[in-house]
Amino acid sequence: MIAANAFKEFEYDASGVEEYSPDIHELNIISGGCHIYGYLLEPDKRYEGPYPTVIMSHGFPGYTTNNDLELALMRMGCVVIHMNHRGAWGSEGNYLFTNLKDDLIAIAKWAHNPAISEQYNIDPENIFFIGHSMGGMTVINATKELPFIKGVATLAAYDLGAAFQHKLEKDLFLMIETEGQCLKINSASEVFENALYNYHELAITNNYENLLGHEILVVEAKFDKIAPPDLMLKPLVKKLQASGASVKDVEFNANHSFRTI
Repeated sequence: MIAANAFKEFEYDASGVEEYSPDIHELNIISGGCHIYGYLLEPDKRYEGPYPTVIMSHGFPGYTTNNDLELALMRMGCVVIHMNHRGAWGSEGNYLFTNLKDDLIAIAKWAHNPAISEQYNIDPENIFFIGHSMGGMTVINATKELPFIKGVATLAAYDLGAAFQHKLEKDLFLMIETEGQCLKINSASEVFENALYNYHELAITNNYENLLGHEILVVEAKFDKIAPPDLMLKPLVKKLQASGASVKDVEFNANHSFRTI
């Protein structure tokens, strides 16, 4: 990886453009009997493979896809996998919070499969998760079942457990009812009830032990009103630090979408 290349391309070389160019591949992976769709970004072949690989987990409902971060990671020399969860942006099935972890596990196991890692030059010893918002919660919940995951970055993570603990249920329901209109769901009430009956299991502070033994990056947005860091990320950081975990905590003067203020 070359971190300095995050915001610039390799020098143009007409003689090798076909051989060296980055590429994008459409993906279709099965999770819970449903086809979920996305893409894989393959870096410039002037990087020597196999490549470290980052699997992205999008937030609710997936408007913010973090494409800028994905392209930066590709330019640095990573394979980047972006998939749309069940019920989101054309993927089959219905969107439910309890499906998110299983979707991510299916994607990670697919990428770690020897046939796939060879096909896309993935380094199976260097697979990482990055999750934003609801995706931040998802990467924490999925890591326990995937010992091969090298590291986890959670960005402005939304914690369903904290939402109910701190009486933010109305905000959650309104988010589902308004923003969730682009998702495939039976009703906003069903998705809300899925959170209500499962938030103890999904709460990130209840699952911090999933991250122990992994490299961890926690990124907070100081002015985040959707997932306030004091309620949803700082408690996680404190538990990780108390457990002696390898965690780096970074805060930006930004809102939930990391628009700098």
